[in-house]
Amino acid sequence: MRRLAAIAIAALVVLPAACGGREVTLPTPAPSPTVAASPSPTAPSPASPTTPPAGTPSPSPELQLPGDAPTALAEGMDPEELAAQGYGPILPPGASPLSARTVTGPVTQIALAWYRGEDPFARQSGLVVWQRLPDAPPWRAVYAFTERPVAGVLGISLDQADLSGDGLPDLLVREDRGGTGACATWRVVLTRVGGATEAWRHTACDTEVRISRDRLLVREAVYGPDDPHCCPSGFRLRTLAFDGARFVEVRVRTIDVEF
Repeated sequence: MRRLAAIAIAALVVLPAACGGREVTLPTPAPSPTVAASPSPTAPSPASPTTPPAGTPSPSPELQLPGDAPTALAEGMDPEELAAQGYGPILPPGASPLSARTVTGPVTQIALAWYRGEDPFARQSGLVVWQRLPDAPPWRAVYAFTERPVAGVLGISLDQADLSGDGLPDLLVREDRGGTGACATWRVVLTRVGGATEAWRHTACDTEVRISRDRLLVREAVYGPDDPHCCPSGFRLRTLAFDGARFVEVRVRTIDVEF
């Protein structure tokens, strides 16, 4: 007789940051200095579900920020100074930080996940990557996406590793969307000397995506026609690698579950 066992999809594994990158402990926000405001009076629409893969930054930054969010900072502050102020100078007004990662070395960047609003099921959230540049203004937003309150994003977490082989730590971003299948959207944002660019996006339920060295490991539940939601028949394991232009599958295998 078939024995049913509850199987839960494992939570995203947080790995240590790659060389040149680190996770930041977020302090209580403090009053911010003067910030150059975005010239746009209205919030841009969020990106379509599919973004063309890219290996190098586009000429124009991929910026999808609320209309009142800053896009440049006139003060040449260090990342540590911004962290000590709770990143207030580079957040949208009234927003709070969720998580942050920094990159130092040939490139100095701050990746900052944020939210705005009290209702976790109807709040605005997003990610912005800031880069320190040699000319004025010294800090500029080089990549950002913003989810509308109706998107139902419950949280955003960040992992960091060199996925493109250029020695710079890239970002694996997870947007938790909840549900019984632990639904989420994952993005890979590549760090570049000229900015940052999104190279991969995947939305799914009953799925885990994590970093293993310089690869992405995707584990997906496989359901048969008679499988209850608790008990998939197996798991599909996909390994993805960056080929210089996009992420491609380099290995696929399926594991059956014994009951």
